[in-house]
Amino acid sequence: MLPFLNLLVILLGFGTGALVAWATAHPNWASRLPALLPPLAEIPAPRAQAKAAQQRPSLPQEPQLQRDPFALDPLASLSYVPAIMYHDVVAGRKEVWFDTTAAELRQHFEAIKQAGLTPIHIDQLYKHLRDGDPLPEKAILLTFDDAYLGLYENAYPLLKEYNYPATYFVQTGFVGVPTSKDHFTWDQMREMDASGLIDFAAHTVNHPPDLRLLDDARLRREVLDCKTKLEQELGHPIHYFAYPEGNRDERVKQYLAEAGYWMAFTMDPGFTGQSPNLLEVRRFNQFRLTEAIIGARTFTLGRSPDYWLDGTQPLTLTDEVIDRVRVLTIRGGRAATVHAERRYEVRTLVQRYQADAGINGSFFSIPWINSASNVMVGPVMAANHKTFIPGRPEDDKVVRGRPLVLLGRDRLRFVPFDPDTMTQLDNLRQLMPDVTDLFVAGLWLVKDGRALSPREIDSFRLSSAAEFRPRAFFGVDNQDQVVIGVTKTHVNAAILASLLPKIGIREAVLLDSGFSTSLVYQGEILATGHAGPNQPSRPVPHAILLYDLTRLWREDPRPQERAASTTDRVEGLVQLLPASDQDAAKAYLNSVLAGQRTLKRGERGPAVVAVQLGLSRLAAQQGRLDLLPSGPDGVYGNEVAQAVAELLLAEPGLGETGSPQAIPTPLVAGTATPSSGGDAIDAQLLQRLLERVNLAPASVLVDTRLERPTWPLEHKPTRKLLPRAALE
Repeated sequence: MLPFLNLLVILLGFGTGALVAWATAHPNWASRLPALLPPLAEIPAPRAQAKAAQQRPSLPQEPQLQRDPFALDPLASLSYVPAIMYHDVVAGRKEVWFDTTAAELRQHFEAIKQAGLTPIHIDQLYKHLRDGDPLPEKAILLTFDDAYLGLYENAYPLLKEYNYPATYFVQTGFVGVPTSKDHFTWDQMREMDASGLIDFAAHTVNHPPDLRLLDDARLRREVLDCKTKLEQELGHPIHYFAYPEGNRDERVKQYLAEAGYWMAFTMDPGFTGQSPNLLEVRRFNQFRLTEAIIGARTFTLGRSPDYWLDGTQPLTLTDEVIDRVRVLTIRGGRAATVHAERRYEVRTLVQRYQADAGINGSFFSIPWINSASNVMVGPVMAANHKTFIPGRPEDDKVVRGRPLVLLGRDRLRFVPFDPDTMTQLDNLRQLMPDVTDLFVAGLWLVKDGRALSPREIDSFRLSSAAEFRPRAFFGVDNQDQVVIGVTKTHVNAAILASLLPKIGIREAVLLDSGFSTSLVYQGEILATGHAGPNQPSRPVPHAILLYDLTRLWREDPRPQERAASTTDRVEGLVQLLPASDQDAAKAYLNSVLAGQRTLKRGERGPAVVAVQLGLSRLAAQQGRLDLLPSGPDGVYGNEVAQAVAELLLAEPGLGETGSPQAIPTPLVAGTATPSSGGDAIDAQLLQRLLERVNLAPASVLVDTRLERPTWPLEHKPTRKLLPRAALE
């Protein structure tokens, strides 16, 4: 036994020594075994623990849509990064009007310093404009044209003194060649290039004043030979160009693209992020430095992940006061959106689609209160019609960079809207293959748990953001639950943004607000854009609905197991009404079934709303969408009696399984004759309606299945559900 133990000790010693030797030779071995290591402490502890407990599957790297190589990133259009154009810098008296004296340049640098601006390299600007890469809060690019000797003798020392990077645009045929002014030499260029402060870029060979007038051969030499010469002399690639006197056209830009330039500068005044493309980047001249400094701001927003939503949590309503602002939120469940064929009150849409809660959606194109238009600002796709509807081109340009909300069954994502790539559904499915709903929101309020600053909010150029009004928002919280919410207090967007991280909101966007603001829960209006607590907000064409999956699972969806009695069918028809209306609707419908009364054309009230909900279910069964325009107390426009008759005339056949087969026949009001009762719903007609509704599928807009990744669902702590009385 002893010899065996001695041998085992020897083997273990050799093994341990070999392992130590291998680990010493491979110092990065631990990074290859991420599953054996604790998670990096890069996120707050509660979220880190929640994520470790849930063991979410890793998501693939964010797909990138194919964009025009010279298109600006949508986030870049929200930034105001100035590029300043100088020419010669002289020690004494100016020789031409656009010269800058060294004393003036020092004053400019002091102004930049005092205003808190940070000069950047041209590569930084390109990556920001092209890919949305972050920049300092107030960035500025300094550029100097024409290779004057004064840029070496007078500007370069000042740049070194302030440690400011700058870009020199050089016409290679003038380097070291005296004209009416002297120019720096190649050796001086190499010295400045080696300093790391000066970036050199192309400005043609001979500085022709108008490239548009050149023939093809000479144009090619001016843009290509300049680039080639700079690369040969400096020993590194040259990617940027400035047009002499700013003159260009499509042909000139095409030659630059073919020569391999990434970005080109004009003399058009304006901030770089408002340039039409990367081959026409704007610059302020030095005389407009003050304007550039005042307007300079940089918008930086990290890329959004896909949020895996926990739809298994029951809906939770909270009502709290944060910093003297009353905020109502509803969290949990599974979300879906509705884009109706016209405008409705949110409560009507909640009832029609059998949701537990709902809030007004995003912005629509024609805000006039007497309009019925359903045209949205930006593209939209909703669960009720499952059709991608592109936005109007004139609107798409305005909302560039605003949050595009992508919703899958259990996924949520917010991306900056890019009208160059996001106006086709196939492209958007590259970002989220299972997208079911999408819309463009007004602006970001919270990102990565951080409230956007007032300056960042201003970048979205939403004119109503500064107004004080009831506000509505949509987002996801730190427990990975979808959240809808409103303020009962009138606030602006910046105040709302500052509150949301305090109540655990991880990312949120602004919905249409003011008179449109409407929050509905369990059939009751909790918040409205009007002064009256129960006065419905103005009708809207778009809404976000929440479904409590625990409720839907409790309700048996299989028609063969539903109660077959007429009384139970009436009960099922009215159960989606507010509790306060159910008894009245049930009594009225039972009296119709007893032959004591009828529902006549033009009547209003909860019984009419209940019948309308049944009709909506039949319409969905027959392939129709949003059949009946309606208000909170019945049908407006198409009358309910006529609609019942016409729907029931389109009798569906029964398939082999006994389920109805959809017959999507068109419905035109007034083309059918009611089977009985003229313009009224009598017992016979109502009985047929109840039978048909009993067979029709539910009109909920979410899939109630729970097909989730193979990570365990754990019930997280939820915010306490307030009693109804507490909200009065």
